Amino acid sequence: MAPLVVVLVTTTILPIGYMVALALGDEDGDLGITSVQGVANFGTALASGALWRSVALAVEFLVGALAIEIVLGVSAALLLDRLVPRNPVVRMLLLWPAVLPPIAVALVFKYLLQGDIGLVSYYLSAVGIDQAWLTQAESAMGVIIAVDVWQYTPFVILLTLAALAGFPPELREAAHIDGAGPLTVIRYVVLPVIAPAIVAITLLRFIDAIQVFPTIYVLTRGGPGSSTQLLTYFNYQVFFGELRFGLGAAIAVLVVVFTMACVVMLLALQRRMERAL
Repeated sequence: MAPLVVVLVTTTILPIGYMVALALGDEDGDLGITSVQGVANFGTALASGALWRSVALAVEFLVGALAIEIVLGVSAALLLDRLVPRNPVVRMLLLWPAVLPPIAVALVFKYLLQGDIGLVSYYLSAVGIDQAWLTQAESAMGVIIAVDVWQYTPFVILLTLAALAGFPPELREAAHIDGAGPLTVIRYVVLPVIAPAIVAITLLRFIDAIQVFPTIYVLTRGGPGSSTQLLTYFNYQVFFGELRFGLGAAIAVLVVVFTMACVVMLLALQRRMERAL
């Protein structure tokens, strides 16, 4: 028990405590916490239009990426569960995109989409589609979302297949005996039963997706302008770019509070669905 407490204190509690202490210090002071200024940094952060713009961009990214991943992932899992149930090769292939380092994935997409020399850009320009994917605000956010969808939709499929493995087959058989078609069975029998699992998968993806950083850093550096400066990248810019450590720490605390509030809402939704079964 004692080693566990030591690990918990040194890896979690102390860093959080230091971040909170830093947030209560000078806005642009050093990392030594030489004075305490109260909650002024939180007031400055909340009054910043740039912060709220980064929150709006984060919500846009989260809603876009998670909605596509969940819809595509669950649909594909329902199809694969009927065509190749419990096939280990399929499951292994579904896992590999998620275990790739995000920075490596982002570099590959950067070379594919970069200017006139990227492979995708080259062939699209050959058919008359000229688009600067990474340097135009209209497409940059779409690329960030697309990269996330490419990397993590297979992971959603894998988790949904695991949820379907525990689905009672007698429920499906009873629905067929009553004359229900395949789509009716999925809509009114399968999806309600695995709905809590889908919420849990959404929660896992949310916790990971809100921390998106390597993809933005490699592909757009938050640009063009600030069109892809999501919450975590904005926090990085304030802390390491502007060296405003107090203000950056305050924003980090607010990011944690925002994340925890969303997690609590998703957990409440999951419990409500479980009670409804």
